[in-house]
Amino acid sequence: MRTGKNRQRVNIVCNDGSSIKGSVYLNEGERMLDFINDQRENFIAITEAELYQLEELQSFRLATKLTAKKKFIVLNKTSIKWVEEI
Repeated sequence: MRTGKNRQRVNIVCNDGSSIKGSVYLNEGERMLDFINDQRENFIAITEAELYQLEELQSFRLATKLTAKKKFIVLNKTSIKWVEEI
Protein backbone atom coordinates (compact mmCIF):
# COMPACT_ATOMS: atom_id res chain seq x y z
CA MET A 1 0.00 0.00 0.00
CA ARG A 2 1.38 3.39 -0.98
CA THR A 3 1.09 6.38 1.27
CA GLY A 4 0.42 9.86 -0.02
CA LYS A 5 3.32 12.25 -0.46
CA ASN A 6 3.12 16.01 -0.08
CA ARG A 7 5.39 18.20 -2.17
CA GLN A 8 7.18 20.89 -0.16
CA ARG A 9 9.30 23.65 -1.70
CA VAL A 10 12.46 24.28 0.33
CA ASN A 11 15.57 26.40 0.46
CA ILE A 12 18.48 24.38 1.82
CA VAL A 13 21.75 26.02 2.90
CA CYS A 14 24.70 23.66 2.92
CA ASN A 15 27.79 23.67 5.14
CA ASP A 16 29.98 24.89 2.26
CA GLY A 17 27.87 28.04 1.78
CA SER A 18 26.02 26.82 -1.30
CA SER A 19 22.23 26.67 -1.33
CA ILE A 20 19.59 24.64 -3.12
CA LYS A 21 16.00 25.58 -3.90
CA GLY A 22 13.77 22.71 -4.90
CA SER A 23 11.05 20.29 -3.89
CA VAL A 24 11.15 17.45 -1.38
CA TYR A 25 8.34 14.98 -0.78
CA LEU A 26 7.11 14.36 2.75
CA ASN A 27 4.88 11.52 3.85
CA GLU A 28 1.36 12.62 4.63
CA GLY A 29 1.32 14.25 8.09
CA GLU A 30 5.13 14.29 8.38
CA ARG A 31 6.87 17.45 9.59
CA MET A 32 9.99 18.81 7.89
CA LEU A 33 11.91 18.37 11.16
CA ASP A 34 10.99 14.67 11.29
CA PHE A 35 11.90 14.23 7.62
CA ILE A 36 15.37 15.74 8.09
CA ASN A 37 16.04 13.93 11.38
CA ASP A 38 14.97 10.47 10.11
CA GLN A 39 18.13 8.43 10.72
CA ARG A 40 16.96 5.54 8.53
CA GLU A 41 17.92 7.59 5.47
CA ASN A 42 21.26 9.39 4.98
CA PHE A 43 20.21 11.14 1.77
CA ILE A 44 17.25 13.18 0.55
CA ALA A 45 15.91 13.45 -2.99
CA ILE A 46 15.32 16.95 -4.34
CA THR A 47 13.47 17.64 -7.60
CA GLU A 48 13.40 20.82 -9.68
CA ALA A 49 16.65 21.81 -7.99
CA GLU A 50 18.30 25.19 -8.48
CA LEU A 51 21.86 25.29 -7.18
CA TYR A 52 23.30 28.58 -5.94
CA GLN A 53 26.79 29.52 -4.83
CA LEU A 54 27.45 32.18 -2.20
CA GLU A 55 29.10 35.26 -3.67
CA GLU A 56 29.16 37.65 -0.73
CA LEU A 57 27.33 38.91 2.33
CA GLN A 58 25.63 42.28 1.76
CA SER A 59 24.03 44.08 4.72
CA PHE A 60 23.11 40.82 6.47
CA ARG A 61 21.76 39.31 3.23
CA LEU A 62 23.40 36.59 1.22
CA ALA A 63 24.18 37.40 -2.40
CA THR A 64 24.09 34.19 -4.41
CA LYS A 65 24.60 33.23 -8.03
CA LEU A 66 22.57 30.55 -9.82
CA THR A 67 25.07 27.96 -11.02
CA ALA A 68 22.88 25.07 -12.26
CA LYS A 69 19.37 23.71 -12.64
CA LYS A 70 18.75 19.98 -12.28
CA LYS A 71 15.56 17.91 -12.52
CA PHE A 72 16.74 15.61 -9.73
CA ILE A 73 19.57 15.52 -7.19
CA VAL A 74 20.35 13.48 -4.10
CA LEU A 75 21.80 15.35 -1.12
CA ASN A 76 23.67 13.86 1.84
CA LYS A 77 21.95 15.06 5.02
CA THR A 78 25.29 15.68 6.76
CA SER A 79 25.94 18.58 4.36
CA ILE A 80 22.79 20.46 5.46
CA LYS A 81 23.26 23.54 7.63
CA TRP A 82 19.59 24.61 7.67
CA VAL A 83 16.31 24.14 5.81
CA GLU A 84 13.61 26.74 5.18
CA GLU A 85 10.15 25.85 3.87
CA ILE A 86 9.07 28.24 1.09
